Amino acid sequence: MSETEFRWMPHHEGAVPPAGQGKRISTYTVALEGWRRGLNLKYYSHFDEKNLLKVRYSLSDGTKTHHFQLSMGDGVTQEAFDICDNKETTKKYLRNADVPVPVPTGKMFNENSTDEEILAFAETMEFPIVLKPTDGNAGNGVFANIQTMEELKDIIPHVREELGFKEVIVEDYIPGREFRVVVIGDRVLGAMIRRPASVLGDGKHTIKELIAQTNEIRMTNPHLTSRLIKVDREIRTMLKRKGYKLNTIPDEGERVYLREKSNLSKGGDAIDVTDKLTENLKAIARNVGPAIPGLEHYGVDMIVDEENDTGVILEVNARPGFGGHLFPMEGTPRDFAKEIIDYYFPKTKGKGRSWLYFDFDSALEPIRNRTASSVEITTISPKKLRGKKFILSGKVIVPGYRGWIKQQAKYRNLNGYVENKEDGTVEVLAAGTDPLVLEGFVNKCFKGPKDKDVEVTAIHEENWDKPVKLGFDIINRKTDLTPLELEKEIEKLKTDNEKLEMKNQYLIDRHNRFKARKTWKMTAPLRFAYKLISRKK
Repeated sequence: MSETEFRWMPHHEGAVPPAGQGKRISTYTVALEGWRRGLNLKYYSHFDEKNLLKVRYSLSDGTKTHHFQLSMGDGVTQEAFDICDNKETTKKYLRNADVPVPVPTGKMFNENSTDEEILAFAETMEFPIVLKPTDGNAGNGVFANIQTMEELKDIIPHVREELGFKEVIVEDYIPGREFRVVVIGDRVLGAMIRRPASVLGDGKHTIKELIAQTNEIRMTNPHLTSRLIKVDREIRTMLKRKGYKLNTIPDEGERVYLREKSNLSKGGDAIDVTDKLTENLKAIARNVGPAIPGLEHYGVDMIVDEENDTGVILEVNARPGFGGHLFPMEGTPRDFAKEIIDYYFPKTKGKGRSWLYFDFDSALEPIRNRTASSVEITTISPKKLRGKKFILSGKVIVPGYRGWIKQQAKYRNLNGYVENKEDGTVEVLAAGTDPLVLEGFVNKCFKGPKDKDVEVTAIHEENWDKPVKLGFDIINRKTDLTPLELEKEIEKLKTDNEKLEMKNQYLIDRHNRFKARKTWKMTAPLRFAYKLISRKK
């Protein structure tokens, strides 16, 4: 795949609303798959131990109901989740399994352990080593390939005090590529690697321009819309080490890495490597499940030595995110949402899947606002969807015509939209399960209403074979909005702006709190010395 394209699975194209993108990609796509097969779908609120609102969902076929959180279904027990939530506990189970699973050697230190105890243990190890939190995620607080005791002395207070991860693990650094492998039952579904944020040179554009182009591509990927490459101190430092600047023009085909870590949230790319999994690597991943009681499906992060065909498990995730597998930037998309529904509702396999999708944003709104504790999505037929997109020309921009078209569509149980175009035509998209009903609707729109001053002189139509949103909408141009609707639009923009300002102030306050900490003041001479050394270089 080139740097200028992104491959959708056809049934997902355009079918992931904003609320279902990013971190909620698994919550939306797994539920969508079940709903499309005719299962009853309900979203509901759940408050965790910190009283934070979380969204959960259930799917039911009328006789059997399963509950989910993100990608994790109720086939995974609470015991399994708790084991996987603690990296040290996970390692103990893997070491003690009937078929032991290879893990790095190391030791955990709790919040009562002193920095000196950690350093004393590290002196017994062979460098390089890794320091990481027991409960971190998305790579937060993880420092790999630490080369010296001096480096470790600086990193420990940063992780434990500034970042707030009191419990940490010190373990061997294992060289190799990190694979995320997903397993369900005794089957390996697929694997991906994460590439650090980078740009591919074309011999024409600067690094700054290439970052902008790359971000445009990421904006088309529903998993990465909020995970753009942002030029910060880390990126500038990385470029400086290589003798590059933002206005440097890389050679054609040259990949310029912008960060050390491969986190997707920092601009990294998911790359499918399922076809590179050997039988030995698959066996290692499969052996994790039997080692942890109640773990029916999971993701494993594995450092792979491809030359020697071996792997070491870094951690196990009871609810792995599916976004990088469903929507990789390179390689074949893997439909893990389908696999989850196949596993929990095997009777729905092969019985059809509608290509309708629902407005997830609207579904979540009453839960977010706490005006409702649950929302049920209208159950649909899993029959194949038939669609038509057509343009009506003539005297068609007439008050009430779009409303009449919507009425006709709803009467026939059709989904889609109607929109006035700037060139004076009317565009209609309609889809349903009965092709004869759809054809009758197209003819009705061409004839037009008897009580409206509408005169359709031509119609251009084409078949539509992409997903369609549930319901039938009238899409307004800005020029079509009434004064009241314009006022609401302005109020919404004001509210959005206020939220951004509040978030900005929160980040400023948090930064100031960090600067007020004792450790920040104590390390000021080190930061000053680092700046002087950097300037000299």
